[in-house]
Amino acid sequence: MSQGQEVCFEEASRADAKGLLDLMMAVTAETDFITKNDDEIWSVEDMAAFIDLSSMRENRLCLLAKLGQEVIGVLNVDAQWQDSSRHIGDVFIAVRKSYWDHGLGQTLLDEAIYWAEQTGIIRRLELSVQKRNERAVHIYEKFGFEIEGVQKRGARTKDGEFLDVYRMGKLID
Repeated sequence: MSQGQEVCFEEASRADAKGLLDLMMAVTAETDFITKNDDEIWSVEDMAAFIDLSSMRENRLCLLAKLGQEVIGVLNVDAQWQDSSRHIGDVFIAVRKSYWDHGLGQTLLDEAIYWAEQTGIIRRLELSVQKRNERAVHIYEKFGFEIEGVQKRGARTKDGEFLDVYRMGKLID
């Protein structure tokens, strides 16, 4: 980022659907640290509905990092509505590759933890991260996430190579 540009962090709104969809398409093309189902094709309307759902539930969050009108990062915390699991937030973070090494992922993660502490609902955050993504694993550990298990062959590259995935969690007290 050049000097004078300020990154804004805000909850996603329906108007951000195209920008968020563009971000997701970009990050899945830029890196194979994010795995997606090739059968899963989202439209702008699908993304808008996803954003609407997140904004309607007090135990879900979709936070965007924006540079001007461009969405350059996303934090999503997804939680179920059932009483037995509504306290567990599943964390997903993605940042455009051209904005790596600017602390955006750490800021988004910090916001997720702060938000979870304030909800009074979320008492556990968890996530999946490819074992080989050492930078991300280091950041998660720095923020208090612990490796709770390894999912052997939990992901696969575009070339068909199987990858192990860490399951990480952090208790919110």
